[in-house]
Amino acid sequence: MNAATQDGDAAMDRHLRHSATRDPARSRTGKRIAALPIPSGPERDTLQLRVYRALAGGLKAGMFKPGEAVTLRTLATRLGTSAMPVRQAVSRLIAERALVLLPNRSVIVPRMSRARFIELSETRQMLEGMMAEAACACATPALLRQLTEINEAMKCCVSDDDFHAALSHNMAFHFTLYRSAGKYVVLPLIEMLWLQAGPFLALSLTTPGVRWTARHHQSVLAALRASLGPSARRAIEADIEDTSVQLLKRAIFEDTVDTVSSDNHLMLVSPQ
Repeated sequence: MNAATQDGDAAMDRHLRHSATRDPARSRTGKRIAALPIPSGPERDTLQLRVYRALAGGLKAGMFKPGEAVTLRTLATRLGTSAMPVRQAVSRLIAERALVLLPNRSVIVPRMSRARFIELSETRQMLEGMMAEAACACATPALLRQLTEINEAMKCCVSDDDFHAALSHNMAFHFTLYRSAGKYVVLPLIEMLWLQAGPFLALSLTTPGVRWTARHHQSVLAALRASLGPSARRAIEADIEDTSVQLLKRAIFEDTVDTVSSDNHLMLVSPQ
């Protein structure tokens, strides 16, 4: 991953956090895409790439629900752009299995079987745990300050029941940590896993009797301060496992995996 891509991804995180904090009432009204500005990024970034980052960021931050239908016209209106860059971005997300093109040409956020979600969570634990451990070797005071600020902002959003903002901060915490590890082969793999897991993460905040405490994030920060790589790995693994266990208790998964279309051409998809 080159420096321009890193800058663009970091800008995406900043825009997500700023937007969610700036207008929490709007995020609670269900106008999820309207709360996600198109990140500016490096000047040579195309509009298509910036639209893709906005939609991918929304998926990773849990701002779409499993099974939710998405339309080009609505996305374009809420992002303030034309349909063409949205069409191209949605095509890419279909190819990445983050969205599904159904036989009737409608596009939805995919549902998931229990078995697939368990496999997804186990893979996340392995890769994200490795990244957390690697980050310990190059943790700086500046990184610790940044992660602490993000985590405190996330806890405030949870206390205010501003769940979309909390999810945006949660995503920013994880990816700020992972990018600091400097392993740019693994990072895109984690991003693709989050595209699939993100829509379910929002449901973890509304599980009856469950309250996010960010205790595993605190453990990550303590491990970074002490340069204890294995402890950072275990904290991230526990963070993912706790969320997965809570979600698996809910009846939100399918008995079988949905068929995912490999056709990523949306020229015939209605803009309605």
